[in-house]
Amino acid sequence: MPFFFSMVVILMVVFLSFSGVFYMKLVPKKRKIRIPAIIGIVLVDIGTLYFMVNGSSDTDSFFYRVCMFLVTICFIANIYGSIFYALSLLARLVFRLLKKTKAGVYEFLRSKSLRVSVLGFTCFMAVAGYLNMSIVSVNDYKIFTDKLPAGEEYSFAVVTDMHMSTGVYANRIDDLFEKINETGCDAVLFVGDIADNRSSKGAYEELRKALATLDRPLGAFYVDGNHDDSGSENMRTLMRNAGITVLSDEKFELTDEITLYGRDDPSSFRGRKTVIPNDLSPDKFNLIMTHQPIDLADFADAGGDLSVSGHTHGEQFPLMYPIIASSNDAVMGHTVINGMDVVVSRGVGGWGLHFSLPSPKEIALVHVIGKQ
Repeated sequence: MPFFFSMVVILMVVFLSFSGVFYMKLVPKKRKIRIPAIIGIVLVDIGTLYFMVNGSSDTDSFFYRVCMFLVTICFIANIYGSIFYALSLLARLVFRLLKKTKAGVYEFLRSKSLRVSVLGFTCFMAVAGYLNMSIVSVNDYKIFTDKLPAGEEYSFAVVTDMHMSTGVYANRIDDLFEKINETGCDAVLFVGDIADNRSSKGAYEELRKALATLDRPLGAFYVDGNHDDSGSENMRTLMRNAGITVLSDEKFELTDEITLYGRDDPSSFRGRKTVIPNDLSPDKFNLIMTHQPIDLADFADAGGDLSVSGHTHGEQFPLMYPIIASSNDAVMGHTVINGMDVVVSRGVGGWGLHFSLPSPKEIALVHVIGKQ
């Protein structure tokens, strides 16, 4: 993880430096203006990096949310500004090879107008993504099975990737749990990354209060995610103390027809191999809870009928879909793998920044229905 984290920081420095060259063209060439502008850009970039790496000592404060908003704008404007800059350089190279350097498009690619347009667009994108992160909807997924009596139905609210204090601010946890309760589901399934390293003491306290409001007929269940063990509190202990059933590579007989199986997240226990169950009854509907949507074919072959997970955040940042898809069996929504239905929730929050675009945030309400 330290190596991965270091590589992320290095890439951020490269992106920020590249975009700085791009936007510097907007600054007049007068030395009295340019030198302070360069210093200002460097300080803003350092501040962005520092905030993203270290966060704040008080993630529940209004000041923190203001900083998060400003850092989000700076980060998105710089990262995607550098991408636009790279694309413009590539396009200009093509025009040069074609000896079309007098074309209007070529001149536009070199102009301040392009940079102003990119800056305006990326800032708008940052604000839209910041606001979008706070909008959580309930999306219904219907799974039909012949393992339940015809017409019989159970509903499960899948909650994942809160990333408290970043994805979901402490003062919004109450609202989120009200929305969960309003689904009228039979059971709540927490599938990881409820916390992360920035989660504040206030956020944990709000979570405890919110968990006490859950009153589901079949209960609430939790499996860990790859960030839950980086917080200041032990999430398993917190959940157990709140009356939530923690499943750790084990099954739970939910009803006479439904079995839950909760998988430990491999990333939370370094070097630990995934445990594939070998005791799932073929006569029961087997629902697999796993944070990361990986190894799903193995779970399907073991008798899984439905897998619910999160981890991917959908596509939290633009253009990231191919990267996410390359390391997961599914990215978002409903699909089928080896005959097993798979639902991957976009999650109610996200990691790193209070930003999500283009993916909307969701509570996945999964309906398991007996075929007529």
